[in-house]
Amino acid sequence: MNSSFPSPVSSIYLRIAALLTVATATFLTSVAVLAQPLIFTSGPFEIIADENVGNYRIIVHQSPERAIIGAISYAVQVHERETGEIVPDAIVKVYATPSEHGAKQVAPALNTPDDREYYVGRLEIEEAGVWAIDVVIEHHELGNSTITLATEVFERSRGGDNLVVGTILWVLVSIAFVGITFYLIRKSRRAKTELERIRNQPQQHDV
Repeated sequence: MNSSFPSPVSSIYLRIAALLTVATATFLTSVAVLAQPLIFTSGPFEIIADENVGNYRIIVHQSPERAIIGAISYAVQVHERETGEIVPDAIVKVYATPSEHGAKQVAPALNTPDDREYYVGRLEIEEAGVWAIDVVIEHHELGNSTITLATEVFERSRGGDNLVVGTILWVLVSIAFVGITFYLIRKSRRAKTELERIRNQPQQHDV
């Protein structure tokens, strides 16, 4: 037998190692993705108030619309009530006061030179329940005004479609990983048996 060619068993084991590496990487990646905490604060802002208060028309946006314990963001538009023009230089603060448990929260809502219309603030709510949201507007010419809202904050939940889909994905990846492993082991044993059979055959010598 020519020793310059790689052994069939060695080639098979190399392929097994490569496939197992790919399967393991896929499996671990899927598990890592599923292990990440679900993000509930993503998504577009929803308008929860549009009212005329004092000299202002105040529009309040909330994200997420269905508030869940954790980060809740507010974007506030402030317009002059009479002219409808935006007020780009107001001082805006957002307060959250719990009706039962939890500490009162406050966050400044700031705009940017690139977007003077929206004042954005973020609160960290740690308790479920009904919270009073006060948006306070202060301006040196137009005066001070406050709009008060109520929002219910819900407990975090890992149930729902995301969990079901994630569980199904995890099961399928696990089955595929185990199936590939057994298939490769079985194929390797067959190749090894065939190689032993060939080696044990009587060798023919040239006359």
